[in-house]
Amino acid sequence: MFSERQEQIIETAIKIIAEKGIQNLTTKNLAKEIGISEPALYRHFDNKLEILKAVIVYFQSKMKPAIGQLNNSTDTLSKIESFILEHLKIISNNPNFAKVIFSEANFQNEDELISKMNNLMNQSHKILESVVQLGQSNNEIRNDIGSLSIVRMIIGSLRLIVIQWSMSGMIFNLETEGKQFCEDIKRLISAA
Repeated sequence: MFSERQEQIIETAIKIIAEKGIQNLTTKNLAKEIGISEPALYRHFDNKLEILKAVIVYFQSKMKPAIGQLNNSTDTLSKIESFILEHLKIISNNPNFAKVIFSEANFQNEDELISKMNNLMNQSHKILESVVQLGQSNNEIRNDIGSLSIVRMIIGSLRLIVIQWSMSGMIFNLETEGKQFCEDIKRLISAA
């Protein structure tokens, strides 16, 4: 999908945003950090906006294993647990994602970025909602709460855990916290 050099540019852009803020992501700073000229940078991306859109696409590609977890379990509660834990594992292994993607202020001043972020969120919501609905039809998940509300509780809580982890300087184990969250969410939504 991306060339090796494009991935290097994207990963360096993520690092700059995470460490210094989006205001310090300039093509000049990016080229300097990588050790290439600005014209060399433009051979791979037309402008900063294209780099930021690539950051979102890159994040989405890195999260595909988490979406794939929804197909690996038999019961819906296990699917949801796998979805959550795989997200947290990926973020734990890529801590800069938390500082960049989970800070929507990085993307809210540009319509194209807002659209890409909305697509990213909607994709996860739709996939997870279909799993919740299946669980509700199989009487595995409570029917007295709407599927969209359950999805919002899961994704909203997941987001909060990641933000707390990131803002605390990663002082707690994200995956351990995720396991406890999964147990709690299963108790809350289980039909049993």
